[in-house]
Amino acid sequence: MKPACAISVLVPVRGDGAFLPQALHSLLVQTCTDWEALLCPLDDVAAARLDNIDVQDARIRRMVAVISEEAAALAAAFGQARGAALCALDGDDLMEPHALATLLAVLDSDPGIGMAYSRHALIDAGGAPLGPGPLCELPYSPEALLLDCMTGPLRLVRRDAYVRSGGFSLACPDAYDYDLCLRLSETTVIAHEPQALYRRRVHPCSPLVTRWAERIEDNYRAFLQAVRRRGLDGQFDCALEIDSWHVLQPLRPFGGVGNWR
Repeated sequence: MKPACAISVLVPVRGDGAFLPQALHSLLVQTCTDWEALLCPLDDVAAARLDNIDVQDARIRRMVAVISEEAAALAAAFGQARGAALCALDGDDLMEPHALATLLAVLDSDPGIGMAYSRHALIDAGGAPLGPGPLCELPYSPEALLLDCMTGPLRLVRRDAYVRSGGFSLACPDAYDYDLCLRLSETTVIAHEPQALYRRRVHPCSPLVTRWAERIEDNYRAFLQAVRRRGLDGQFDCALEIDSWHVLQPLRPFGGVGNWR
């Protein structure tokens, strides 16, 4: 089947989708216009939000089914995607206007590259900068990826590379993105674009905050699976180390919407 467009953008939407208009605006102003977007409601509240949102752009479609597992929702969306490459834009986040064009140029520069990713910046609920995404500053290699997920939240993946890797999996639901990147690193070439092309929003209701412990466990599970696939379990011992500390400090604003707790 011939692709209908260059890029399919999968957009998971959770809760009241308070930041979704900003996310979609960052998509609509992309300098690359050859894309489609599939909005993926992750709960009934998000589905109701999408029922009432007025998006007058034929390139943006909504997935009818509500699928609570984000990996399953994105896998289902890929089944309806028509692009030659795909990426994910979280409904809380933002892309820089030249993000898609820049990553598409990386893929076009070498047919052997199956995935291109960029640096990203962290922002709070009000959009104020919190600093660079720290892991994206690390040099990439398939071996380094075992220990640190430096491949960031914005990744453009060729359709055939995605299929060859096995696609989104439910084996590590809170680290499906890391799990996918590990499998891609074993089956294709991954390229790093040094520009910061994505702004990831950190706020008290984001999964980065609410499910941080589950993400640590699933990251480790994805790591163990990769170690076994690569035949390294006969050479190395694996362990999960989590530093523990206690903090006592005055209540402080976080993200402009209340106190951290």
